[in-house]
Amino acid sequence: MTRTTDTRPAATTQVAHHRIEVSLAEPFTSNTGVTTHVRQSLLRLRWEGLTGYGTALAADSGELAACVPLLADATPYDLRRVLDALRAAEVRPAVAAAVDLALHDLLGKAVGRPLHRLLGLGGLPLAPTALSIGAGSEEELLSKGVEFGDWPILKLKLTPDDDGSRAGVLRSVYGGRIWVDGNGSWTPEQALDVAGELARHGVELLEQPVPRGDLESLGQVHRRSPVPVVADEDCVLPEDVLPLRGRASAVNIKLTKCGGLRAALDMITLARQSGLRVLLGCKTESALGVTAMAQLAPLADLLDLDGHLGLLDDPFSGVVIDRGRIVLPDDPGLGARSRPDSENTWEN
Repeated sequence: MTRTTDTRPAATTQVAHHRIEVSLAEPFTSNTGVTTHVRQSLLRLRWEGLTGYGTALAADSGELAACVPLLADATPYDLRRVLDALRAAEVRPAVAAAVDLALHDLLGKAVGRPLHRLLGLGGLPLAPTALSIGAGSEEELLSKGVEFGDWPILKLKLTPDDDGSRAGVLRSVYGGRIWVDGNGSWTPEQALDVAGELARHGVELLEQPVPRGDLESLGQVHRRSPVPVVADEDCVLPEDVLPLRGRASAVNIKLTKCGGLRAALDMITLARQSGLRVLLGCKTESALGVTAMAQLAPLADLLDLDGHLGLLDDPFSGVVIDRGRIVLPDDPGLGARSRPDSENTWEN
């Protein structure tokens, strides 16, 4: 048998990036402030006629430009090698996430399969996604509760001044499932008082009730709260998962924090081994990042993937959400599609 060797030079990966700013249809208020627009850095990799997209929320053009030398000879089949090189170069996880997403996008396109099917997740059931309601006035809360009455889950943002009674206001007009996100608003004692009030109104989850970095306080609330506690700000990277055993009921995993899909998969595995439920979340961001996380949705117990729904002029489309029901795209790769008019602003 004659064995032939392909001696053609490997295709060079073309790298481009740029920043976008997308406005929200309505301002969104939380414990961290009022959000009116979103700034994102986008990464585009072109290899052998295929295009892969990635995104980072907390990165500037200089950080992405610093990754270019590591990507010149990258292919989607070298994904782990490239990501290991980024880690060795101490590239921040928020920046590495853009590379991770773009390479996974290319990998799916190279083999002609949606990423969730490439991972063996096809045909698995999907939990419904929550829809977040900001910390506005009582009148706004009542209005939103009525407007979104047919959504299966509403997640209510609370602030340090809230005592949990706003959940009762929402419950007065809404009969579905309610989650609450504290964003680290309270002391342990305050959090337990709030949790007692939330339990009265059938709230299912209390996310990050105490400030980040105090795992003992988080565990204290978890052990005594009548409402299951979810770690969010205390669960950023894979190494954060194991210390949360016995200190939370579930962990919230976000691509923009952990470093991308590879890290998210590691965190899901660690959470399962630790007896923690898995919530897959997102930031307020374009459909690119939300669609990427949705590829892992079959692995989750809980989903909070609504971050793109309130954006105007999103440069990407992808996952479809119909009143909480998620429909994954059939397109190869991440399944996110770039608007044609957004392709003219990239920097090489």
